[in-house]
Amino acid sequence: MAQHPFSVLSRFGALFKRSDSNLTTLTPEQIAQQIRLPFTALAIGPVSICWKNNLYFQHLYDLPRSALSGPVQEDKAEAHSFLADIVTKTIDTNCIIDLRDIYGLSESVCGLQPLPNLESFAASEQCRHIRIISYRDFEKTITQAIPHFLSDQPINLRQASWLGEKLFWASEQHSCELACAVVYAKRRGLDLPKRSYISRYSLNSDALKVLNKNYHMLIMPEQAWSDRQFMAILVDAGIPYARLTLTKPPLQNEVLLLSKRKKSSDNLGKGLKLAGAHDATEALLRLTQH
Repeated sequence: MAQHPFSVLSRFGALFKRSDSNLTTLTPEQIAQQIRLPFTALAIGPVSICWKNNLYFQHLYDLPRSALSGPVQEDKAEAHSFLADIVTKTIDTNCIIDLRDIYGLSESVCGLQPLPNLESFAASEQCRHIRIISYRDFEKTITQAIPHFLSDQPINLRQASWLGEKLFWASEQHSCELACAVVYAKRRGLDLPKRSYISRYSLNSDALKVLNKNYHMLIMPEQAWSDRQFMAILVDAGIPYARLTLTKPPLQNEVLLLSKRKKSSDNLGKGLKLAGAHDATEALLRLTQH
């Protein structure tokens, strides 16, 4: 006679219960045998000219505690203490940047279609209304994008270490005008030096190593949170954990944080790895080496 799926869940509940001691008696190998999930590695796509369409770790800077989810406040607070410094931000105020070196834009309008560079964006339908024929047209267009272009007032740029040395214009307005003006300057060989403030986001390898020593940070598929066997182990056994959206769309990844200092959560982390889960901390450490 076929076994009702809820009887399987009940067996897991009876096996693990809500105590730390029962799960510590199971080996990671035994846990791995119960896990059947479609694990994937950290999604890393080609670098886009659209700031928000790339790997989006910058939201981890100054991470609010509310960004973590989970049933126990103390578990979330402990995990947060190890996440607080994995992304750092500095502002470089001593730069002169040629605007022709700008790689991409921050305004989401450029995310309507995949485009490899500013030249493609300037030639797209979105920028069709802008025509730069003469130098006077160029001046009019560049001052629409940067009203203080002829003054010494700086512009704001962004950079992320995981995207290399590429610079992104930080303004959320007049992206079409900026792109068309920059492309015109490239074609005409016009120098466009401009004092710039650059917000530089970086992955902190020291903080990541401390995190890796204390936590499993495992990339979990969406199906995990509706998988009865996995949720029976995680919830019925009362495993201390926290969840975090590590990267935002279009390359969204959610991670499960399991303390290595607690036997039950460490066993579960090791078991998930044996079942195929990828550790995001290790992937981030590799990115710091590029």
